[in-house]
Formats: sequence, structure tokens, C-alpha cells
Amino acid sequence: MSGTNITGYEIIKQIGSGAYSEVFHVRCRRSGKSYAAKHLIDACSDLNCDVAFPEIQLMRSVPSHPNIMHIFDYVFEKSSLTLIMDLMDMSLYDYMQTRTRPFSESRVRKMLYQIVTGLGHLHQNGIFHRDVKPENILVKITGGIVGRKEILQLADFGSAERIAKCPPLAIYIATRWYRAPECMLSLGHYGPKMDVWAVGCCFYEMLTLKPLFQGENELEMLDAIHRLLGSPTSTMLEQFRPLNLANLKFPTRKGIDFRLHLPLMNPIGLDLMKKMLIYYPDRRIGAKNLVTHVYFKEIIKHKTLSKFSMSHQSLHYVADETSLTIKASSNATRKTKHHNCPVSTTSSVVSFISNNTFHILSVDEQKRINKRKERLWNMNPASMEKQKQKFK
Repeated sequence: MSGTNITGYEIIKQIGSGAYSEVFHVRCRRSGKSYAAKHLIDACSDLNCDVAFPEIQLMRSVPSHPNIMHIFDYVFEKSSLTLIMDLMDMSLYDYMQTRTRPFSESRVRKMLYQIVTGLGHLHQNGIFHRDVKPENILVKITGGIVGRKEILQLADFGSAERIAKCPPLAIYIATRWYRAPECMLSLGHYGPKMDVWAVGCCFYEMLTLKPLFQGENELEMLDAIHRLLGSPTSTMLEQFRPLNLANLKFPTRKGIDFRLHLPLMNPIGLDLMKKMLIYYPDRRIGAKNLVTHVYFKEIIKHKTLSKFSMSHQSLHYVADETSLTIKASSNATRKTKHHNCPVSTTSSVVSFISNNTFHILSVDEQKRINKRKERLWNMNPASMEKQKQKFK
């Protein structure tokens, strides 16, 4: 492939390879912009074949999102397909490999929020990934006022499937270390909650730089899961039994407290991880509730302020100012005893800066703030006058 040109694009260098694809850094000949070009190794007859369908047809039904890899273009020629996507710096796996010590929990929280937001968007649009792992989460590092910032995107949708599709689905799916129990205990009876389990495994790995569950086969994987969570009860196994003809019996494991693995972790974050790694999928937290978990409260709050402070509020007050100006202009044309007074076209709005975000406050909001200050410091004009009388 390195000796072959992609129509409309100049190949700069190869930046990755796998069992099913090769990834190149390319430059668009028309716009000059840089992209990542994922060339699928297996030949495909058309865009509806099994090789091309998941990444082209399925992802067409998902609106663009900042935390999901967007396919800008594709080149189909000589029975081969090349997808043109965002150019990111590296995978989350490679990013973790550059570390000598784990990320801070605060940093992990911000990265995790981007992952679950992208996953929630994917599930909301009827698609589940089926192979979430650090290698399939891409990272772009940017510099800012407050330092380094990571932008994360879910990528590689070659295994993606529609949530509405009735089981049984493909039996051997997802990378083993991130495979949910239901994928190993049933014959293809699983759903979007398997993605949540995989993200929970990535959550732990970002905090420790070590995979949570490791096994050479599915039996070893299940045993590793049971050592942490405890062996499933007979009642739980009965729920899996109709989906699997095998006789499900496991050695008795008591399980251990998550706190022993993560002694310094925020209790709320630990609660979130436990909910993501619940054994039975029906009891596991869903992507929709995952995004709104209290663990992300501060991120959501800051994101809301950043989003609306300069857009919604500014537009609101600009609109008010415009209406006031029009009204004042119309009044100025009338003959009144105050016709010589200048017409003000400046809105009485007070602004302030906090956490590198610019906020605009209405007059009423500023009055409420002043009243709170007066009550706090007893500095309203009436009370100050009483104090003067005492000293006299």
C-alpha cells in the first residue's frame, strides 16, 4: 500500500497497522489539510459488503460528535476501501505506554467523561461498539492556558452493530481482556451494556496503567473476574443458563473490596466503577445514566457555563439591547419635554471572569449578588448610616 497513491490524497507516512487495516498520515491535495487514512486490508466488492458495511453504512446513521471518530470521506478503488478520518496523535494505549506513573484521578475523570459522552451518543443513535479498548480510543494532545489538554475519540467501528438487531449475535466478539461476562457465558446474547463493562476496564487501567482482568482464555478471564467480584450465585447462573447449553459451574470465590486495588480513589468514582463492572448486564449502569453520574458533576457544571456564558447569555442581552435601542429611538422622535436627553444604546450588563471563562450577568443578577454581599458584610446604606449615628 505504501507504494500506491490514494486518489485525491498524498501519503505522508504510515502511522499504524493491525490485522485488518493499515493507517496512514495523508494530506488532501485540494485543501492541504492533514487526515488519517485507514486502508482496509481485506478486499471488498462494494460498499454493502461485510468488510465495508459496519464503518460506512452504520456510521452514516450517527450524527457527528466531538468524541466519536468522524469519517470525512472514503476512497473506493480496485476492490479496496480507504476511510479518511480525523488525524489524532496516538491511541490511549500508546499514551499510557509513554507514562512512567499513572495519570492523576482528576485527569482520568476528564478523559473518562469524554469516553462515556461519546459512548452515550453512539448508543443513543442505536449503535454499540462491541470492541471498546485503549487501542480503539484515540487521543489528541493540545496546549492551553491551563496546560496540556487531551481530546479523546472512540474509533474503529469495524465490529459495531445495531442495538435493534435481535440476538444471537456473533459469539466471539470484543478483545478478551475487555470482554463482558455475558459475552463469555451466552451464545451471542448480549447488548450495549458490554460497552459499559469495557469502559469500566479502561477506567481502572487509566488509573493504574495495568489491565484489570488478564487471561489467556475465557475460563481464565472468568476466574479473574470472579476473584474480584466473587463467583456468581446459582440464581444469577440460572439467568444465563437458557442462553448457554454448557453446564455452568465455577470454583467458589468470595471477591474482594475495590478499595484494596484503589485505596486513594474518590469514593464517588469508586461507586461509578462498581456500577460499570456489575456482573449481570441488566443491573449494570447504562450509558445514558453513566454520562449524568455525580462523579462528573463539576465537569458538567463547567461545561455548561463555558457553553452558554458567551453564546446564550450574550445573545440574550444583545437582543435586549437591540430592542431597547429601537424603543429608545422611536421615543426620541416623539416631542416630549425631555427631547434633549441623549439616548443610551449601551446595555447595563456587568461581566466577570472565573476559571478562564467569561460570564455576563444581567442587572437583576448583579443586584442579587450585591444584596448577598450587603447581608454578609452589613454594608447596606441604611445600616452604615446607623453606625455613623452611634459614633457621633
